[in-house]
Amino acid sequence: MSSDSVKSLRTTRGARTRAEPPASKERLRPAPPKSGRGVLTYEKLMLAAGELLGEVGFERLTTNAICARAALTPPALYRYFDDKYEILAELGRRLLKRQYEAYAIWLFEGGVKSDPEEQIENLARWFAIAARIVEEEPGGVWTLRAMRALPNMSEVRLESQRLFTNQMFEYYKRILPDVDPELLWHRLRIRAEFGFVVDEMAIEQTEIPRDVLFREAARILSRSLSDAR
Repeated sequence: MSSDSVKSLRTTRGARTRAEPPASKERLRPAPPKSGRGVLTYEKLMLAAGELLGEVGFERLTTNAICARAALTPPALYRYFDDKYEILAELGRRLLKRQYEAYAIWLFEGGVKSDPEEQIENLARWFAIAARIVEEEPGGVWTLRAMRALPNMSEVRLESQRLFTNQMFEYYKRILPDVDPELLWHRLRIRAEFGFVVDEMAIEQTEIPRDVLFREAARILSRSLSDAR
């Protein structure tokens, strides 16, 4: 399969499968501000939303409570968001963006090793980094839960996993040039999904110690490319 074919394959998978609503019915909303006082307002809203989400969960989160916590009026919030679900989606994108950027650094610093045991150790280290990001981000634990529980959050999660897959694909296709590109992309997509599950298990379960969870998950996933030929 040619690189153009794989690119087309990934683009097709990344497209929405349902019809988009007519553009005329969508409210044109300003993009997040990049300078000036608007940035301060926007960041106060996001910080307040994250803090409250961590305290009360997504079911009890309200836009009025976010405004009160941020010491802002509702019009300031509705300038950028229609409801709390759009705020949750933005929290999700921010959390996953932090993980995406951290993964790029992990790769650049030699995250993938040729030695099998070193590879397992490094992948386990990545899982620890990803879990720490979830815990450090305001409302990160509840944001992770929302990505499984809320329909509008599923696309945020899937979009991020496609980005992770493409990020891994661009790296692994150079070090595994003999592997069929389509099979490589498929396995990396599954690997991205498993990585999200490891995040969830690290946060939600207590039966398996984290160091054991990360090491055993890394052991399983490190073998996922060994016979992809």
